[in-house]
Amino acid sequence: MTTTELRVVPRPRQVDQTGESVPFDAPLVINSTGAVPAAVVSLFDELLERETNEPPVRAGDEGTEGVSESPDVRLALEDRPSDAFDDPEGYVIETDGETGTVTIRAETADGLRHGCQTFVTGIAVRDRDGDEEDRWAFPACEIHDWPETSWRGFMLDPARGFLSVEHVKRRIDQAARAKLNRLHLHLLDDEGYALESEAYPELNRDSDGTALPAYSPDDVAELVEYAGDRGIEIVPEVDVPAHATHVLETYPELRCTVEDGEPADRTMCIGSSETVEFVETLLEEVVEVFPFSFDVVHVGGDEWEMHGHSWDECVDCREKMADDGSETVTEHFYAFVRHLHGFLDERGRRTMMWNDQIDISESPDLPRDVLIQFWRVAAPGRGPIEGCSLERFLEEGFDVVNSYVHAAYVRGWISEEYMLGWAPRRRPSVSEERESQVRGGELLAWEPSDEETRRYFERALPSAIPIFADRLWNPTVIDDRETFSRTVARHALGPYVPAEFDVYGELGGLILPTNWKRSGQGPPAHANRALADRSPREAAADYESAIETLSTLRESNETVYPETATAYVDSLEWLREVADREGRGILDRP
Repeated sequence: MTTTELRVVPRPRQVDQTGESVPFDAPLVINSTGAVPAAVVSLFDELLERETNEPPVRAGDEGTEGVSESPDVRLALEDRPSDAFDDPEGYVIETDGETGTVTIRAETADGLRHGCQTFVTGIAVRDRDGDEEDRWAFPACEIHDWPETSWRGFMLDPARGFLSVEHVKRRIDQAARAKLNRLHLHLLDDEGYALESEAYPELNRDSDGTALPAYSPDDVAELVEYAGDRGIEIVPEVDVPAHATHVLETYPELRCTVEDGEPADRTMCIGSSETVEFVETLLEEVVEVFPFSFDVVHVGGDEWEMHGHSWDECVDCREKMADDGSETVTEHFYAFVRHLHGFLDERGRRTMMWNDQIDISESPDLPRDVLIQFWRVAAPGRGPIEGCSLERFLEEGFDVVNSYVHAAYVRGWISEEYMLGWAPRRRPSVSEERESQVRGGELLAWEPSDEETRRYFERALPSAIPIFADRLWNPTVIDDRETFSRTVARHALGPYVPAEFDVYGELGGLILPTNWKRSGQGPPAHANRALADRSPREAAADYESAIETLSTLRESNETVYPETATAYVDSLEWLREVADREGRGILDRP
């Protein structure tokens, strides 16, 4: 990226550039008005240090002799940041060529955070002569920027593959860097429960009694504070009543009571008081450790038809259905959801759930303030299909978060072409008068339990996160793919990346291959697309050059995420091996 070009992901909505740049010497000098929260200033310090490898200094601080009183960057919290928009997450960046100062102003702390992220991902290395300190520049411009959607989320799945607190923090950083504002933690599934339970401690053990990793209350508090400082709310999910293999193996009394035959082993009985008490207790523990300011709790509710249930044959379920007046198992399920909704509502929390088990072809007996996470209409044998659509949820008065499988499922279904053309209010299609009910979208990183298989997230997420975030932030079409690809490379790797370096061109695409329940490991790059019109020898030489660039950046501590550089080096080394071995650079069968 040159010093006069602004290449930032998500792309700002309104940018007026002069073709010049504002230069800075290292270290950068910042100041702020008294109204700016200390947490925002501290975050800006941290972001600048990570980006430039040197902590900034505060204008006027003691011990800063020789530092100009005129700051390089000024943060300001103002009542009315812009006439171009009216959004609490909006911000304005203005450059002053005479004073050499960049001002970031906003109406809220969230807006200031977003402006800070734009600045740190928009600065460029200006000059590097010998042993001199790095000098920096930001394009001379005026930016008025705000998000298209209010729910810009990202899901992690520690229930299936536990993620350490430090790992989650790194993902929070990557999400905040792309201006996402929700982290959805999928805590309960067939494989285990990732939150310590005082009431049901055996949930945190394997079938042989081995302790399973889980987040303690202190871990949650640490993550909540870390995410909150970056403008991200955490949404916990306790997925019931299906995906319950671990629960039912640990507490078999939560199975259905079937007089003739065996009860289902992956779906809880939802007619018994024991199950209701169990779920309420888990939700109570969740509510206690996650703060009230984060008011959404996800209860799952997906795939019970596919997983199989025993509700038709269960003594307790049949009795409960009679008491509730439920004539079908779907109505029985709705009654269960209504109960959980009431429980959470009494505690000031909003219920969120997956869409696929709701027969939206008819008007369901569910509270309309349930937030629906739409991922697809169910496949045959997996739930209701006929007459079901995202539009029908909107017609029925629900708010929706769009996680459509072909755009949001990192593990297997997403593709570059689809993601770049996707928008949360366009795919699936939404009528114009109901667009406001689509709150936004959420990217989903479903973890496999196998550690080796999970390595693909290190190469897939660094580009998938900012691309998905761009589609939630800026509705305009991405019309210059090559520039956008280089912009994503700078976003993922940092400012020391050479201006014309396009690692995704060498890897064969912005979205790298991911796996979904396939045998063995999938390819770590797009071999045939990476070859393009080059001979295998030419391609191998280019791969080697890209490996050298990334390795140099990593060894010099000039990448914001060394793990990303390592993942891309591994993929490029694989491409080089294929080119050398096959003499073609592609994986055609003989």
